[in-house]
Amino acid sequence: MGLLEKAGNVQTEEKKATKVVKAEKEAAKFNQAVAKAAKKEEPSPKESKKAAKVKKAKKAKKVKTPRAKKERILKEFPDGFDEANKARAWFRTLVDLAVNFSLFSFYLLTNIVAGGASDLTYVLILSLILPLFNLVFMPYKTGRTVGQWITTTRYVNSRGKNPPFLYHLLKSSPVISYLSGAGAFLVLISASTEWTSGMIGVVVTLLLLFLLVPGDWLFKKFHHQSFGIWEFLFGGVWNARAQKGEGGTGNKLFQRLESLSDYTESKGWLEDKE
Repeated sequence: MGLLEKAGNVQTEEKKATKVVKAEKEAAKFNQAVAKAAKKEEPSPKESKKAAKVKKAKKAKKVKTPRAKKERILKEFPDGFDEANKARAWFRTLVDLAVNFSLFSFYLLTNIVAGGASDLTYVLILSLILPLFNLVFMPYKTGRTVGQWITTTRYVNSRGKNPPFLYHLLKSSPVISYLSGAGAFLVLISASTEWTSGMIGVVVTLLLLFLLVPGDWLFKKFHHQSFGIWEFLFGGVWNARAQKGEGGTGNKLFQRLESLSDYTESKGWLEDKE
């Protein structure tokens, strides 16, 4: 019995020893596998250098280089021209206002006095044709309005050239603004006005157009070069002296306007009073 017990104990100890050996082998294999995986994950020196260069390049791209601020170039009055004085500018404005609004004002006053009973359809048509002639045909044909012909003035940009025709149209916007204001005023005082949503929209639009006049004045007041809205948008435009015959085509009408300019100059109306 003692021998049998000893044999059994020996067998159990051998089994335990084999289990321990197996466990140690499995642990060693596991450690080897982990070491191999770690070696694979670790980049080679060349790969690590490339990765560092890529990271630096990405950082360099992310850092935005500050843009150099563009210096504001002041638009200057062109050489070879004389700027129109205040007297010429004011007289030109008066002449253009007279051409554009004289007949229309006459039509309005006559209708108000007569209570709308007078038939002045032809006067109304002519009063609408005159502004179109002065503000569209004349600038398109000669680059100057009637007022500019009589005062021998013209518009000139910083390159010494006549500004685009669109500038002349937009520069005449005060005429549209005044007409819009007059139209809004007539609608407001009219007892027969029905205040529908459409009529309210029309009146608001007319009032906004009328606000172009004070808006342009305020813009000119605060601009560092005293440019109005349209002068600013077209890169600088000035009112300059014009030469005789400039913009004309030998037409009798233009010759007559030039003779009127001689008359205004002889009267001294185009010179500033000291």
